[in-house]
Amino acid sequence: MKAVFSALAAPSRLLSIAVLMSLAGTATAEYERGLSQYEQGNYDRALMEFRTDANIGHTQAMRKLGEMYMAGEGVESPDPVQAVKWLTLAYLQGDSELVSTLESIRQDISESQLVAGEQAALDWLEDAMLSDFGRDDVSELYESF
Repeated sequence: MKAVFSALAAPSRLLSIAVLMSLAGTATAEYERGLSQYEQGNYDRALMEFRTDANIGHTQAMRKLGEMYMAGEGVESPDPVQAVKWLTLAYLQGDSELVSTLESIRQDISESQLVAGEQAALDWLEDAMLSDFGRDDVSELYESF
């Protein structure tokens, strides 16, 4: 597992992971609409709905978004960087079933794509932390560790 999440091993990132866990939400109307659109083959609409929920920390939406990016559904072509980003975030959110999926993806993409996807996940975590706690609060949280 270390090989898949190499950039995520930094101890200073653990706070970001904790923030992500606090952002988890229950199923929302957007997610439900996304599932309905996906089942009807309306991938563009489904991607939009899933993205809305993924951006607020919804684990299932993150997973579905990552799967869609990997399959090229709702986008012009598969985007492994975005797939790694969203699937990594879903994994960190507690979706442990994604271990084998992420390992499989790792075998199919370049090292630069893997690193870019992990960095995108870290960037998302940092943005989420700043928007949730604000800069001053973030400093205080880091000092508490």
